Amino acid sequence: MNTKRAVIHFFLSWALPWDAMGHGSMFEPPSRNSGGMSLLAPTCAGGACQWYSQGCTIGCPQCSGRYSAEPDCANPAEPTLKWGEDDNLLQYHTDGHGANTTYFPWRYPGAAPIMDSCGIAGGGTPPFGQLDPPPGHPAGSSGSDTAHAPKLLEQTIWVAGSAVEVAWGIAANHGGGYQYRLCPEGEPLTEECFTSTPLEFVGDKQWIRFDNGNPHTAAISRLREIPAVRVSGDKVLPVNSTWTKNPIAGCKINGAREKLPCLGPTMVPPLLDETFPYGGGAEPGLYGFGGGHCMGNVSRNASVRCTDMEYGNAVFNFAIVDLVKVPEHIPPGNYVISFRWDCEQTKQIWSSCGDVTIKGPDAPAAGTKPFSALRGCTPCCAAMGGLCANCTRCLNDRTGDCAYCWKPLEWWGGRQYWSPRASHIQCLGYEASDGGASTWMPGQPTSVWSPGCPKCWALEDGCAMHVRDLEQDISVTPTLPDVIDLRIPRDWMLHGSGALLLAVIGFALAKRKIFQI
Repeated sequence: MNTKRAVIHFFLSWALPWDAMGHGSMFEPPSRNSGGMSLLAPTCAGGACQWYSQGCTIGCPQCSGRYSAEPDCANPAEPTLKWGEDDNLLQYHTDGHGANTTYFPWRYPGAAPIMDSCGIAGGGTPPFGQLDPPPGHPAGSSGSDTAHAPKLLEQTIWVAGSAVEVAWGIAANHGGGYQYRLCPEGEPLTEECFTSTPLEFVGDKQWIRFDNGNPHTAAISRLREIPAVRVSGDKVLPVNSTWTKNPIAGCKINGAREKLPCLGPTMVPPLLDETFPYGGGAEPGLYGFGGGHCMGNVSRNASVRCTDMEYGNAVFNFAIVDLVKVPEHIPPGNYVISFRWDCEQTKQIWSSCGDVTIKGPDAPAAGTKPFSALRGCTPCCAAMGGLCANCTRCLNDRTGDCAYCWKPLEWWGGRQYWSPRASHIQCLGYEASDGGASTWMPGQPTSVWSPGCPKCWALEDGCAMHVRDLEQDISVTPTLPDVIDLRIPRDWMLHGSGALLLAVIGFALAKRKIFQI
């Protein structure tokens, strides 16, 4: 959040197993793990929240892939975040099923091993892991392998020495905290490389950006500022780097998994002036488990299957935004950014990777405007890893190799005993009328979603690398509040006098150079 200017973001944009899954992913900058797709943004765009490591105990040499709560080695590290000393950083004495959390990743941030700094599809290599990969990827796929998680066609520009916005979303809330790190493109994407350049957070504030991420539905995103809770020094690795606590309060006792009720927040939640549906609407404040509330194993308990409305009410429609400092003296060039979320309630670590191009502080180019829309053509065009890139000759052919393009790529590798989280992805056949991506939002009946390849292929530069929208010159911006909260009913906003008034307001704000689209 650029705290030197007012922000009004107009955005043309408006999901778990029986045991436990944290499920979260980086949303800004866009992650490779999303495949460039908008489905389920901002919490799990394109299945980005299905890339993680399971069975990760602090101080152990490697993750086991197992879910069991016991330590994964004989001599785990002792936690640095301790009840009685660091209660402001912790939420869970137990995992909600009776096992204590002493050796879970967040109890010593950064000290647990990780399978891949960009995540593993399904949490591990079969037969271990949760084995719930995102559509189109086999369980055990590596997020650092561009054959599975391609570099996006959209380029994000950062300027050395500047403060930039980063954001992530939660599909299933397990507390803990997170960090962002950089590694030069072309280097092996290892923890050794990423931990050499952890990004420092700026200030003691962060923001909740309410916006369900669908680029086909007009909505006004709104931002709410909340206090950030940081931890550094010798309590974390790398030593003296900074981690930030997940600010969203979880649910007491059982965590609200498996469609169990949310029995109030585990800590004092932010935004006590509002009541949200995620926690059942029982108490004020921002808390809950997220869409994972509905994702149980229906072969064990059929009652965990939510109705469409129940799922829509449980899903978080917001991202958690922070400011981080781009190192002032970092050499210009292309970098990979890794987001790492160490869970507190489970032995799981969620990871996402994305790409940024860093310009020198004297470069004439401005940085990328955060949350600027994606064209969404990566799944249709990326030669390496594009989910539907092998379908370019299949618009009028459903046979042979083209049959793949006309079949749903199901969640969780087609394991039907898991309750469904969203519409399945199919490369061709379910586009919008203009050939672009179809629209699906949580709460609507699940069906099939297509990424919009015909539109991408019809554009002359649809499959070309391109720079996302850049910031405007704001040196003469008038002084205004950091956030202007315009909560206007969408039906009113899009029709009649509401649309006319909104247009007039937009024109006026645009003249003052504070209106961002």
